[in-house]
Amino acid sequence: MHSPCIDLTVSQWALLELSRNPDVQTKLRKELLEHGADPMYDELTNSLPYLDAVVHEILRVHPPIAEFTRIAAEDDVIPLSEPVRTKSGKLVDSLTIAKGTLIAISMESMNRSAALWGEDAKIFRPSRWLEDAHGRNGIPAKAREIQGHRHLLTFVDGPRMCLGKNFAVTEFKVVLTVLIKNFIFELRDGIDSKIEIGRGVLPRPNIVGEVGSKLPMRVQPYVA
Repeated sequence: MHSPCIDLTVSQWALLELSRNPDVQTKLRKELLEHGADPMYDELTNSLPYLDAVVHEILRVHPPIAEFTRIAAEDDVIPLSEPVRTKSGKLVDSLTIAKGTLIAISMESMNRSAALWGEDAKIFRPSRWLEDAHGRNGIPAKAREIQGHRHLLTFVDGPRMCLGKNFAVTEFKVVLTVLIKNFIFELRDGIDSKIEIGRGVLPRPNIVGEVGSKLPMRVQPYVA
């Protein structure tokens, strides 16, 4: 799951969302500057809640890999959380899976599911990860049932969960810390620029009308 290609893709989505949401970018920069010196590992993990919220909201809305597949090692019956109606019109509450069946699971659909994450599931909103005065965050109960890393399927789940997830998250935080503390990012044509997904090995943001996967930005040094 961790590779330079994936790192670049996630960083592109992060800079896009921070450029489209300047208030989030400003709030993140404020937290990082108030912290002072470059954070150590423990501080990146425990002392910068808004950075943590921004990173996990990016990983939720824009997982670098859209889906993963598994092959059933034996016959099984998978119970469903809610009944679904098949094409034939039959209502079923479980799926019968035969040994050798290839199963595709959409990280993107699960991470953005309104049934799990609420009506604003497709909206970039880092504040959902922050705790209130009572120690409760905005993660819905349904989403908390997902056992993947921080209730996401971005790093898959189960015995084949990405072994490098903690390293990947920490590296992502380091990159954002350096960039946001030192630079201000804006989309070249403003926050209302039309974005499409450039299809390739990995989905990348692309300004409509640009050839290839390009995300032109205006970057200026941050001066306190």
